[in-house]
Amino acid sequence: MNINQLLIESIEKLKKKKNITPQLDAELLLGFILKKPREYILIHPEYQLTKPQEIRYKKILERRLNHEPIAYILGQKEFYGLNFKVTKDTLIPRPETESLVELALCSMKHETYNKKNTTIIDIGTGSGNIIISLAKKIESENLLHASCFMLYGIDISQKALTIAKHNAKKNNVADRIKFLKGNLLEPIIKNVNCYMLHASCSMIIIANLPYLSKKIYSETMPDVKKFEPRSALLSGIDGLDHYEKLFQQITLLKKNCFMFQVSCFMEISPEQKQKITKLIKKYFPKANIEFQKDLAQKWRVAIFEI
Repeated sequence: MNINQLLIESIEKLKKKKNITPQLDAELLLGFILKKPREYILIHPEYQLTKPQEIRYKKILERRLNHEPIAYILGQKEFYGLNFKVTKDTLIPRPETESLVELALCSMKHETYNKKNTTIIDIGTGSGNIIISLAKKIESENLLHASCFMLYGIDISQKALTIAKHNAKKNNVADRIKFLKGNLLEPIIKNVNCYMLHASCSMIIIANLPYLSKKIYSETMPDVKKFEPRSALLSGIDGLDHYEKLFQQITLLKKNCFMFQVSCFMEISPEQKQKITKLIKKYFPKANIEFQKDLAQKWRVAIFEI
């Protein structure tokens, strides 16, 4: 069977499963089997697959028909122009999360962070996509006093950390990032002196924590609910349990390390804007809070500084 015939057949099957990108998915899967870029698939519709290729293709198509995400089938996902290995132990990086990287970078370029040691912590690092993207940008843009930036990625899952370390090595920034195992900021709190936190330091916290409420999680597509790690998505009844725990830890950290500056960038669900504002004010009454929208014009990032 040639590429064109397989595409027509596959697209129809995917449409019946209510797949929203049937042609793209079929082309990506074919490219994966043929070890060719998607462009090759588009300009060689007459290419005849061998029988073993056809069999392998139909097997992975069946996985997609069962709603398994393309990223898990291919074992990789692009984020911020870089390629990341992903497995079922890590959340799949989303395009909207790139705004966290952009906003953190803008903050890092401010003169405040070029005059003192700055600790940058990616909490719930997963595949490491956020902290690795930041490390690459620091390197490529030659940010002033880049050596003053200390980068950490924290995750409670050892399997996720293994993937993150692989991705750091793959993207040539393994020597710039230290990965730590623990629940949110616990590894830092337990070793404050080791991480040189003091009054003259500043800290940037980037957190893409689980933030789905029980209701929203129950309504997510099968691609998400059946395959991505539940622990990386669901956070209590209103989706804010993890963020409240993080705020408690930040309070403790500031108490133990005097009054260093903290800037926090958090990905949220759009409907949480009012609730997370109230939660931030509960723990940090004097915090300056702002929100940023994603490309779909939905509230996606909450930022506060204390």
